[in-house]
Amino acid sequence: MATVTEEYYEVFAAERAQEPPRHVGTVRARSVKDAAVFAHTMYDEFRWAEMFIVPRRSIIPVVRPE
Repeated sequence: MATVTEEYYEVFAAERAQEPPRHVGTVRARSVKDAAVFAHTMYDEFRWAEMFIVPRRSIIPVVRPE
């Protein structure tokens, strides 16, 4: 039986559709579907116009040039 590992997802949300989303937190889940449910459940303190989740592995770090 294959082992399903959990992955971190960064959660972004905007209070109004015309505003850029801001980082509101992180969830850990075994699937994208679970991550979406966890994000909605954990970060529902506002009536968000939009909410997005991004797998942490998909974020490209930007390092300041020296």
